[in-house]
Amino acid sequence: MSSDPAAAPTASWKPLLGPTLVVLCSMIASLVVYQNMWKLATPAVHRPIAHVAAIVAFISIGFGTLLIYPIGRARRAPLGAVIAACLVTPILWNIKEMVRVLQFFSPAEALWWGLNPAFLLAFIGAWGQMGLCELLYRARRRAAGAPVRVVTPAPVLGIGLALIALYMLLIRGGGVHTFYLYMEGYRALFG
Repeated sequence: MSSDPAAAPTASWKPLLGPTLVVLCSMIASLVVYQNMWKLATPAVHRPIAHVAAIVAFISIGFGTLLIYPIGRARRAPLGAVIAACLVTPILWNIKEMVRVLQFFSPAEALWWGLNPAFLLAFIGAWGQMGLCELLYRARRRAAGAPVRVVTPAPVLGIGLALIALYMLLIRGGGVHTFYLYMEGYRALFG
């Protein structure tokens, strides 16, 4: 444990509320616009707006960690709270999607839908981003003279798992192979 007083966490979640709400509200607003813009405008107007909304949703769900984690660590929020705050948006997005598919899936199928490759990539990717942010945070503290190890197993593990997930769920065959296994699991359970 470090004797650096700057490393001592605060006992509050308050430093995380702002960045977490920015990411969460960005996701909510962009998804509302994306899913409802067609009701308000002609295709020539709604398509460009829907594309922008989709990009904002993608960034907030997939990369909100890159905003929340550094701010939380810089504000000395408890590490567990920082991790939880980083996972709020992808988890709430997944819950929203599971509730949405309850319109035509059984509850068990909706839970299976929650394990789809897109959610897994967002969730595991958040861990990799947290690992990267932690390494950068420690490197800055070390450069400022704090007696900390920059490279430790947990951040490296998070980055490694995220890279494996990125390869398996997106790059390898465009994710088709993993999606095939996911669908075979669906057929085995519900077919």
